[in-house]
Amino acid sequence: MNFDVRCLGPLRSGGNADLQIGQRSDTGERVVVKFLREFQSPHARKGFAREVRILARNFPGMMRILFFNIDGERPYYVMPLLTGGCLTHYAGRLSDEQLLAVAVNVAQSLATLHTNHVAHGDIKPDNILVSDDGKLQVADPLGNGFGCTVFFSQNHGGTPGYWAPEILGGKPISQSGDIYSYGATLFHVLTGQKPVDGQRFDLALRHFNRAPRIRETIIRCCHSDPGVRPNIQETLRLLNGESWAQIEKTRQEQKALTAVLAVGLLSLIGLALAE
Repeated sequence: MNFDVRCLGPLRSGGNADLQIGQRSDTGERVVVKFLREFQSPHARKGFAREVRILARNFPGMMRILFFNIDGERPYYVMPLLTGGCLTHYAGRLSDEQLLAVAVNVAQSLATLHTNHVAHGDIKPDNILVSDDGKLQVADPLGNGFGCTVFFSQNHGGTPGYWAPEILGGKPISQSGDIYSYGATLFHVLTGQKPVDGQRFDLALRHFNRAPRIRETIIRCCHSDPGVRPNIQETLRLLNGESWAQIEKTRQEQKALTAVLAVGLLSLIGLALAE
């Protein structure tokens, strides 16, 4: 790091870390320094290092890391201060056009993670930050996928109300779990109401007549069966106005094509062995 950071005071405390506002010595720019609170716990240190590894890859739409130290006595990293706060502050206050823009923006960030075989693990409005020019950045990934710990021995990650039923039941975080959390996040941002565990989103939205694409996306993403939920690319198709019926038709066509290709491959293997 070619600059020093002078900590100015506490910002807030999260689940496993304390955030302080700091100031760069070279530019005077205000930044946020995130310190791991439970730094004596090997499990907490491993999770914090996993979070840093994901953010350090500079995925589009994810929070940017300016500097980090995960080997010191108290691990920390430095990130820009986004003056717009978190998305929670805007819940229930956005127009339909703004809602759709937020939904697409966050979905695109998730699509980048999922394409790189990483699950975020804790999507919620508190973890989506807003810059002073209105751009969104997703923060605080727990991480699960290539280069990350696949199974958490002490906790599975997520937040009550936003985590998928299977995560609540003890399964590790997953891309399908991210989809549920994404839908629950949209519900909160649309209605201004925090979701709760076991909620039926189709019933909760029954008398809510705004933003039909967002409503449909929430209902599909928050299905209790992870196998029925859309993946992130299908979610973007929903947001772009495609019907769920068309998406299901495409799914069936892809399954049929996969089955035909599998039969053909087995036939070729059988012919090769026969020779």
